[in-house]
Amino acid sequence: MIDSNKLQSDDLRSYLAQSTANEAVLTDFAAMEAYKGNTLASIFRSMEVLSDYPSQVVVLKGSEAVTRMRGRGAGLQRRLVDEEQTAQFHAYVRGLKLAKAGAPELTKQLVAHGDAATAHFSSMLLDAQAMGAVFSEMAKDYTKQERQAILLGDDFPHGFMDKAAKFVLGMVAHVLEQHPGRMRTPSFSELPNTFLFRCALGLYLLALDWVARGGYESVRPERLRNDFVDVTFAAYASYFDGILSADEKLLRLHGALRVWLRGVFDCPLPSGLGYEWQAQGQPKTKT
Repeated sequence: MIDSNKLQSDDLRSYLAQSTANEAVLTDFAAMEAYKGNTLASIFRSMEVLSDYPSQVVVLKGSEAVTRMRGRGAGLQRRLVDEEQTAQFHAYVRGLKLAKAGAPELTKQLVAHGDAATAHFSSMLLDAQAMGAVFSEMAKDYTKQERQAILLGDDFPHGFMDKAAKFVLGMVAHVLEQHPGRMRTPSFSELPNTFLFRCALGLYLLALDWVARGGYESVRPERLRNDFVDVTFAAYASYFDGILSADEKLLRLHGALRVWLRGVFDCPLPSGLGYEWQAQGQPKTKT
């Protein structure tokens, strides 16, 4: 999985150059972050490395489509892949080169994508504010002892995991009830494999991090929104071999999510590229 901040990096180029078996996995948010703002000043640079290795790029389905997916173990990773967009990445690269050379219609399309991406990120600010309020209420349920345990990485006090399960399952149930499309309620065995569950767990772990450090009250909406985007990156990456990112907080969140999925919910996971460490403030598990 490639974070947006590594799309232009030598690390990505080196990884793809090492072997044709190495693949760069892209999410919808990585693409939107490459497009937003001044599109024509960013998209060509953001896609420059990948344009040299188009056969090694895997494009995933958007988060809205993936949220509706079942958690059946067989073929779980394969179902996340947008086979059409992946197969067409060569054509996309050719289109970028023509747009960079000045093809007006293609340039217009890129700018339209950029406008849509910018509008989407702006619309997320209201959701971020609402979720921040929920997390602030959640923080009131944690004692000083529990806050210290989270912050220092100590064993969690009795009853802590019950609070965790209540929050995560409650969030999943709320999304299932409020989602505008028809969503099938996953079975208990499939639930930890669903993207919805992994996002909910990621949000909970993010909230714990903020709870231990004083809460959300003074946090700007833009920062909350960026944190929520990181949750989607961490959730997607849990289905693959890890994430290439320059964001230490995202790496910490992803590592914690893998530890909880494997140690608490017994989910089989890919290797994780070295993330089998004991994440700070998370349940201890054998690796």
